[in-house]
Amino acid sequence: MNNRWVVRRYALPVGMLLYCASSSVFASGFALLEQSASRLGTAFSGTAAAADDASTIFFNPAGMAKLTGNEFLVVASGVLISSEFKNGNSQAALGQPLGGDGGDAGDWNAIPAGYFAMLINEQLAVGLGVNAPFGLKLEYDDGWMGRFQALNSEIKTYNFNPALSWRLNEQLSFGIGANYQRIQAELTNAVNYTAVVAQGLQGLVAAGQLAPDDVPGLLAANAGLEGFTAVRGDDSSWGWNAGVLYEFSDDTRVGLSYRSTVDYTIEGSARFRPATATSPIGAGIIAAASAPGATLATGPVSVDLKLPDIATASLYHRMGQVELLADIAWTGWSSIQELRFVRDSGQVLSVTPERWEDTWRYSVGATYQLNDQWKLRGGVAHDGTNVPNSTRTARLPDSYRTWVAIGAQWNSGNSWMVDVGYAHLFAKDARMNQDDGNVAARGWLLGEQESAVDIVSAQVAYKF
Repeated sequence: MNNRWVVRRYALPVGMLLYCASSSVFASGFALLEQSASRLGTAFSGTAAAADDASTIFFNPAGMAKLTGNEFLVVASGVLISSEFKNGNSQAALGQPLGGDGGDAGDWNAIPAGYFAMLINEQLAVGLGVNAPFGLKLEYDDGWMGRFQALNSEIKTYNFNPALSWRLNEQLSFGIGANYQRIQAELTNAVNYTAVVAQGLQGLVAAGQLAPDDVPGLLAANAGLEGFTAVRGDDSSWGWNAGVLYEFSDDTRVGLSYRSTVDYTIEGSARFRPATATSPIGAGIIAAASAPGATLATGPVSVDLKLPDIATASLYHRMGQVELLADIAWTGWSSIQELRFVRDSGQVLSVTPERWEDTWRYSVGATYQLNDQWKLRGGVAHDGTNVPNSTRTARLPDSYRTWVAIGAQWNSGNSWMVDVGYAHLFAKDARMNQDDGNVAARGWLLGEQESAVDIVSAQVAYKF
């Protein structure tokens, strides 16, 4: 075999050696509906039309016009994600062992929310919601076969939503709210410094400073060099939500709601922990790649991100002791077509194509008033996915999901109401075929991701 061919084979473009979150954490699974236990019990059907407690501030602020008094409401939800990679025929990165299957990347995640609604008069009501509309946490085992593409992926948001509703007449109500939202993100993965050395060796050969025949031995001497990197950042921004509620009668109403996009410039740092090479040439290449201003230098980075807008149409209809509910919701995930990470010098660190698509969600549900104190709930839903097969990554292996939900409400008859809900999400197995732009640097994940989600939620409301 020609040694020059060996050098060219392992030559790695500089951009492909960067961490820069080139596997995306962002996907449709990180938009959180878990803002209400009462709505969870019907698989989030009728969200913009139900208007039976203060959580309507999030789903449709116009619904405050239907409340019969002032109300405090607190919600605690737990989301258990199970997500396991099933290896097909994955390939190891250059100079590295393949590794394990990553274990279960999911775990329990807590989602709190709180609301306060106050009636000013028969026409006006004001409220405040505090919630987390987006969030995610997936963490694979160290040493797994996809470690050069993803280890830990975490997003947190905090949203403060003052809102106002105005009842125009007996049939028509309007609502509007402002949203001050803060985002925090962390992405980590291993770095294949053997691939870094391979690129450096190519440069030395091209400059006439190293004989091609020396390359195989130097690659063997620098095999298994593995480091670590983490990108962390945050930002705050503003958005808005609005809605309309139309009542055909006391028993039938429809609601339309809209939540705006939120534009972020997430600023933070990319931090690298280089591997230690015993080979002097390897150590020199790694030191040069890690020096200030170099390819793998620790330093400030930023990325512009536009979180999607969401439009929802809902129906509520009551027949005696039964309430029927339905939702159609659209999410504009096509707002994210790429992730472009930039250093503070203006140098583009990496550009990751996403090519996400808008999604639709459909849900139907019902409640049954068992007696004066107890109401039972149930519902089903179908969630689409925004991630094309070609851009699905281990950060969030998103796929189509089917919801099955149940719930119940206990009403004290005075001021207190307690709701509980449970849902199981059946996720379609997601095909994984991802090299993250370069097999030598990142390996090649080939297989399927098997995922499922369980959600439990409870809320307490106090009316006065």
